Amino acid sequence: DLRIELLAGAIEQAKSLFGDDWAIAYNAPSVQTQCHVHLHVGKLIQGVETGQFITATKIEDIPVPPQGEGFWIHPQGNLFHVHTGEQITETVLLR
Repeated sequence: DLRIELLAGAIEQAKSLFGDDWAIAYNAPSVQTQCHVHLHVGKLIQGVETGQFITATKIEDIPVPPQGEGFWIHPQGNLFHVHTGEQITETVLLR
C-alpha cells in the first residue's frame, strides 16, 4: 500500500510539473547515495524510450522491480511504460 501511495504521489507531482512529458526514476540500491527511499521526478528526455518495458494500465499494476534493479516509468497514452533492468535510471530525466 505504501509503494502505491508513493508512486501515486510522485506521478501526481510529475504531471503537475511536466504534463504528459513526465517520468519517474528510482536508482538501484547499489548506486544510491542517500539513505532514504526517494524517487526522481522530471521531464522525460525525448528519444530515450527503449523497446524493453512492461506495460501497466494503472498504478496498482506497476510491478515491483527485480531485487537490486532500478526502474523508470513514463506515460504512454493511458498506459504506463515501466522500464527495469538498469542501475542508474535518473539519466532519462532532463536536468
